[in-house]
Amino acid sequence: MFLEEMKWPEADALPREKVIALCCISALEQHSLHLPMGTDYFIGRELMLRLEAEFPDGLLCLPVVWFGYSNHHMDFAGTVSASLQTMTQVLRDVARSIHTHGFRKLLLLNSHGGNRALLARSIQELSEEFPDLQIAGATYWDLSRDRLTAIRETPFGGLGHACELETSIMLAIRGDLTDMTKAAPDGHPPESHFSRGEMLSPPIADTYKRFKSFTNHGGFGDPTGASAEKGERMLKAIVTELCALCEDFFADRL
Repeated sequence: MFLEEMKWPEADALPREKVIALCCISALEQHSLHLPMGTDYFIGRELMLRLEAEFPDGLLCLPVVWFGYSNHHMDFAGTVSASLQTMTQVLRDVARSIHTHGFRKLLLLNSHGGNRALLARSIQELSEEFPDLQIAGATYWDLSRDRLTAIRETPFGGLGHACELETSIMLAIRGDLTDMTKAAPDGHPPESHFSRGEMLSPPIADTYKRFKSFTNHGGFGDPTGASAEKGERMLKAIVTELCALCEDFFADRL
């Protein structure tokens, strides 16, 4: 069910206790030279569409939030970033609206690395503010780390931004916007093992750096081994874990 397509009496007739409201947060930012600005949006929306197909009567999908916290990408033209304060308020207003209408389960799906701290903070704050609203959140590659590790072909450091993972998924869903003639490895990993990490292996220590300080053209990792076939396998792996998460959420096992 997609809220933007419904009339209000249809939304009002939904059995609140059997429905999870789903809100995806993404970003509008540079993705190297070969992927479009809306990469995180396109991936998040595709995951939402596939997940809704598995639970057509159980998920109430909100329109994807198209921007996120991307200040660290602002050195690259075209990036549109919201502040952490703005994003926190957006999620608070979404939660408040869902809660006001009687829904008691909210799933926040994240498709952008810059939103991860926001997601954790918001879940804590909103759970305190709305104690009878169950809130769960997941960043899609964290949720499916083991399955994606089994599919990837690049060594450690190959997954990060506009990498094998994101490029493969984009080839599978929006190949028309993906220019593999411009795909190239990029990124300069830090020297310290405390801050060295990638998508599926986050660093031990938290640091903040602007993207331009450790990349040549806005990528991190190696996209050259990406393929549409691999992207489809990655999508299926992610949706499998998302389905398992929803099953546990429906059954109050989280």
